[in-house]
Amino acid sequence: MHAAIVVDEDTTWDSKKKFKKAKKFPTKFAVDYVTPLKTQDERGTCWDFATVGVLENSYRQQGIAHGWLKEDEYMAISEQAYGAEVLRLCAGPPDSPQQVACLIPGNGIWKNTTEGGDATLLMYLMNGLKDNIYPHSICPYYPDDGNDTLCAALTPEKRNTNPLSLKLKSMDTLMDETSIKRAMVKRRHAMSLTTATPYTTHYYPCIGDVAGEDRCNPASTSCTLCPPELAMTTCCVPIQYGENYNMNGEFITSYVMNPEGGHVMTLVGYNDLYRTKQGYTGGFILKNSWFDGIHPALGPKHARGSHSLKYWLQEITDWEEASMCPNSYDPENWYQCGNTAEVIDARRHE
Repeated sequence: MHAAIVVDEDTTWDSKKKFKKAKKFPTKFAVDYVTPLKTQDERGTCWDFATVGVLENSYRQQGIAHGWLKEDEYMAISEQAYGAEVLRLCAGPPDSPQQVACLIPGNGIWKNTTEGGDATLLMYLMNGLKDNIYPHSICPYYPDDGNDTLCAALTPEKRNTNPLSLKLKSMDTLMDETSIKRAMVKRRHAMSLTTATPYTTHYYPCIGDVAGEDRCNPASTSCTLCPPELAMTTCCVPIQYGENYNMNGEFITSYVMNPEGGHVMTLVGYNDLYRTKQGYTGGFILKNSWFDGIHPALGPKHARGSHSLKYWLQEITDWEEASMCPNSYDPENWYQCGNTAEVIDARRHE
């Protein structure tokens, strides 16, 4: 059976349409020419990747518009070089202008480490960074800690002959959802998004093997009451320090959430029509810098999933998404088979 959805033309959006000509706010939107995913691995450099994500998107848009890039081309900018340059510019005595610019609460830049920073450093250090943005080919990213300032190929000659130059017209801080959407649709550029990240506590109902334990006795002081959505039992077993995302690439909420830290990502769009696995409708589309799948150092407990931009915009089917961007670590995507022959047959038709 095929289903058709008839949508009022004002709810769809052509990214090339002038903002002032739109009759009303679009229900979904994504910027053009987003660059591919790159991962920060075990370093606290999300701010670095979020900043570079914005710069790559801007350079690609300009390059295609002016003809020095084809539509299927982009230039990868070096996060390694950017982080090293920020540290170089932040070095100085405690009362120096550099230290004042870099002393942002919560970051480690002024301690000569890239473990924790802020996307706003691009503005505060603009005079020093405007001619010191370099391509990835000069400084590949080092995934392990302790390599924050390393960029051996960045010689004085490379600095003097760097063809890239950056100009920052302005920086705005937007706090509410409507303002963020309006700015994105009007300017049609990627933005950095900063958010708190929590630990989540998940709850397992007192059923099966744990039902007879003291912590599952409602009369016991060891009983932890279940959250409202788990009404099948009175007591639940809390599982603490869980991640606040699922394998579908969505951030989730939990009955109990405790602050863990902060995270910066590249904001590339939104979809007010998308329905999450938890039943919420609408959300931002983010280009994250986290490892996709099971990270060798973190293991299955911290596995992550993702999707393509077209999937989040609901422009392709689940089957098309599974064919071109398989989220193979999500158990919901595994074949439910009755025998070995079915598995072989399914693989043959992939």
